[in-house]
Amino acid sequence: MDRITCAHAHPYTARPDGLFACACGEQLTASDIEPDAGQVWTVDTSGALVMVADPSIALESLQDAVRDLREATDYPDPIAVRNQAVQALSEALCVLRESVAYDIMP
Repeated sequence: MDRITCAHAHPYTARPDGLFACACGEQLTASDIEPDAGQVWTVDTSGALVMVADPSIALESLQDAVRDLREATDYPDPIAVRNQAVQALSEALCVLRESVAYDIMP
């Protein structure tokens, strides 16, 4: 999770009118927010605007890792494939857990 900040490193927070503002007075609308590839934006419990990893991509990674685990014996080095798949599973599950904490579903 990365907080979105202004040029002066103040976090943007949600306002009741649907805009986001920082301590400097700068404002953003939802259409101004352009997440990097593989990320989505949301608001955390303190009202701060944050970026989190896209759970849809994590779900795809999870599915690929499960497939790799099932097919590991088809590779020349099945132990290495299994190790990589387990690492990918772990990372994908962390992303999915974080997205669920923010009520973002894939």
